Amino acid sequence: MFTLHQFQNLRAARAFSDYLTALNIKNQIQHDDFYYQLLIEQNPQLPKAQAELELFLQNPNDPKYISVSWHTGTTKNDSNHLAYVNSNIISNFISHAGLITHSVFAFCAAIFILTSLGFFNPIPSVFSFFTQQPFDYTQSWRFITPAFLHFSLLHIVFNLLWWWQLGGIVEKQHGRQRLLILFFFSAVLANLAQYYLVSPYFGGLSGVVYGLVGYCWLYGKLNKGSKVNLPNSYFIFLMAWLAFGFVDLLPVNVANYAHLVGLLAGLVLAGICSKIKM
Repeated sequence: MFTLHQFQNLRAARAFSDYLTALNIKNQIQHDDFYYQLLIEQNPQLPKAQAELELFLQNPNDPKYISVSWHTGTTKNDSNHLAYVNSNIISNFISHAGLITHSVFAFCAAIFILTSLGFFNPIPSVFSFFTQQPFDYTQSWRFITPAFLHFSLLHIVFNLLWWWQLGGIVEKQHGRQRLLILFFFSAVLANLAQYYLVSPYFGGLSGVVYGLVGYCWLYGKLNKGSKVNLPNSYFIFLMAWLAFGFVDLLPVNVANYAHLVGLLAGLVLAGICSKIKM
């Protein structure tokens, strides 16, 4: 099968798919982590499909595409939509990621629940960063563990959704070891930066999340066709979120320098892995 086009919007992919079907051009939609790929067979109909695609992209709101979807009856969900709308949400959640991704997700959620119920005070705690120097290296876990602490629902939801999405991609495609390296590398650097530039009173998985953002985006740019990637639209949104944090436009307090240094750590690791073909 040949990938005719990658859509970011399911409705657009479905509308054009239905239109091709009406023209007797067999096709199917396949969903990966970010795109809806429209696949067709490499046969004499391919040039016609490519020509129709150019017309569709010029005017995707043309009523003829909507009317075709309506008449073919595909405005409702069918088996081709299961990658997007799957009744078995738990199965999708599990299959997308691996042991490391799910373990970090669960640990962060457990600590947040205990904090919310009043059983646990995150700062100061056994998980918070060192509060004074010289560091007590017998408690070296503190270089890492602030990543598990979250202070609001918005904070943890944002971090865990991106961790599951991007961490799951890295773990499934590059393995547990790569994800662990990325986690520790970005967490330590992000936490040290926040400590030295602001204060020891911080927490959150954001530094690691931005490490994943930098890694996935640059790795995809340097390795065309890799499943480890991040579309430019998502990257721009996350860069805007990063910038808003520095100008204090976000509804929550964020560890801005942890975000920035985590991003740089991910970019560096993506460059190294691409260079040595890891």
